[in-house]
Amino acid sequence: MCHRLIVCLCLLAPAFSHAGDVPQEVVEKARVAYRTGDYDSAYRTLSHFPGLLGVVPLLDRPKQRGRAEIFFSLGRIHMASGDTARARLALVEAFRIYPQANRGIVNLDEDRALADTRAMIAGMRRKARQQALGKTTFWGAAGRSLLLPGWGQMYRGHKKRGYGFMGTSAALAAVWFVTDRSYRSAYETYRNTRLNDLSLDQRGADAGTDAFTQNFERAQSRAKRANLALGLLAVVWVSGVLDHLIIGPAQVSFSVPLP
Repeated sequence: MCHRLIVCLCLLAPAFSHAGDVPQEVVEKARVAYRTGDYDSAYRTLSHFPGLLGVVPLLDRPKQRGRAEIFFSLGRIHMASGDTARARLALVEAFRIYPQANRGIVNLDEDRALADTRAMIAGMRRKARQQALGKTTFWGAAGRSLLLPGWGQMYRGHKKRGYGFMGTSAALAAVWFVTDRSYRSAYETYRNTRLNDLSLDQRGADAGTDAFTQNFERAQSRAKRANLALGLLAVVWVSGVLDHLIIGPAQVSFSVPLP
């Protein structure tokens, strides 16, 4: 596999060792050749830039992206010349380096070759994403949802569903937090009811209106609200875990990103 990749890269650009920025005059020369339909010249101009196949540190993302855009342009040039096989080789390398490559360093007006190039690399992204989702598991999703509602759905590729569980849980958690604090405050007021507040000498027909009774009923009412919010939160939380019984990995739709 490694040997095959090396051969493919040699077909694309046979003699480079160091990555760097492509001079503007090189890019412009390739543009002129492309516009005039001289695709061989455009390919030679761009591919013989020194450094195309050099080693770039993994964390050096700007250079990685720039290199990917060069391969994207090489793929577009091959696509315009009708050589889809070599176009695919270039785009495989572009995708390997930077999967979101979408413009190319030779930035020209849109044409059929650019649309076909974007469609091909978008297909690679779609396939890679579907393969990644296919490796997800029920238990992996359920475990994530148990830790954080909605996380499991997002792990399986159902982003809208995940955001729904996450947002609902966050809202209910906020409601529970507020109602619980309200209950605790009311409960403390009830516990601190003084003997003088009981108005024992006035108990009779209106005994139910004393401060003790009022504070107790207020604490009880707020406790019910807090328990209701907590119960709804638990229902949503458990539903997020059980949701994976009926959904599987998301199916990735095919789309060609705009520039």
